[in-house]
Amino acid sequence: GVYYALALLRALNKGPPVRLGKRIVVIGGGDVAMDAVRSALRLAPGGTVGLYYRKGRSAMPAGAEELEEGDAERVSYLFDRAPKAILGTDRVEGVLFQRTMLSPPGPGGVRSILPVPGSEETVPCDTVIAAVGERSDLVGLPSSLDLKARARGWPEGKHPDTMTGIEGVFASGGKSVVYAMAAGTRSAEGIEAYLARKDGRAPLP
Repeated sequence: GVYYALALLRALNKGPPVRLGKRIVVIGGGDVAMDAVRSALRLAPGGTVGLYYRKGRSAMPAGAEELEEGDAERVSYLFDRAPKAILGTDRVEGVLFQRTMLSPPGPGGVRSILPVPGSEETVPCDTVIAAVGERSDLVGLPSSLDLKARARGWPEGKHPDTMTGIEGVFASGGKSVVYAMAAGTRSAEGIEAYLARKDGRAPLP
C-alpha cells in the first residue's frame, strides 16, 4: 500500500494498471506531489484523498499552475503536518502525523520548522503515496564531467554556458519539462557559441 510517486506516475502512463485503495494519503508539496494527488483523485472515485505537507501553502514548491489546477479538482490540503511513521503490519493502516509550526526568524530572517508537542494524530488510510526527496539518478555518469547538482538534483555543467568538465560536452536540466526546455535552450546557445569559436565565426543571433 506504499507507493513512490514517480514510480506510480510512470506505471499510470506505461502500465501495468494501477489499483489504489479508497483512503489515500499523499505526502509532499512539489509538482510531483500535485500530479500524484490529482491522479489519485481520478483513480479512486468516491474515496478520500488528501495531500499532507509539512509547511504552509505559501511554502509549497509546486508551481502556481499546478496549484490552480489542483484547486479546480478540489484537492484536499492538510498543511503544517509532518509524517512520523507509516502504520500497519501486512499493509498500510494509517500514517502518524505531527503538527508543525515555524520558529521565530533567526539570523537572516530564516525560520525553522518545529514540531508542536503533543500534537500527534493518526490518519487512517489504505494507500500512501510518497512524493518527497526525489533526485536525479546520476549513477553511471563519468566523474570527468565534473557536474554540479542543482538543489533538486538535476545535473548541469559548471560553466556559465553549461559546458561540463569535458570540452564540447554540455549538460542542463530542470524540475519539469518546461524548466528543462528552457535549460536546453540555454545549452543550445552555449553550443552554438562554442562551435562558432571553433569555426572562427560570429555566433548566430
